Amino acid sequence: MSFEQEWAAHKNEAAMRLNGTGGGQGGGDADLKTNNTGKAAAVSALTNQIQPGAGKAGVVADESTNSAVTGFKGWATGAGLKDALEEWSLQVKSLQGRLANDRSSLQEAKKSYLLNDVHTGNDLLRLGGPQSQGPYAPGLQPPPLYGPYAPDVQ
Repeated sequence: MSFEQEWAAHKNEAAMRLNGTGGGQGGGDADLKTNNTGKAAAVSALTNQIQPGAGKAGVVADESTNSAVTGFKGWATGAGLKDALEEWSLQVKSLQGRLANDRSSLQEAKKSYLLNDVHTGNDLLRLGGPQSQGPYAPGLQPPPLYGPYAPDVQ
């Protein structure tokens, strides 16, 4: 098989994978989904375990390295350890910032999905979409429509 033939076969195979879902005929599940429970668990882990653990690990390394710096005072090894400790401190601060950013992003994603859902529902109702009972039993009313801003979601 020549290079061109092999390349064409790979391109065709990739195109077929991109055109399908791998699950038979049709497009599969078209609903946008998010895992709010997973996001909440990740935020909890970041807040209660990962960030505090990273901070504690940074402090332990600082303490032991500081004692080594003191022990090697006046030697090149002491100066090198001091430089390494300064860099370590910068790395710990950077990691803490990245973890805080990840936590914030997860919280904002949860809010964003909910607000998008509320806005889409409001837009569809304003356009005169179908007025079905949906999940609401007779006598129950759907939640109120919100204006351009939905309430703050925790």
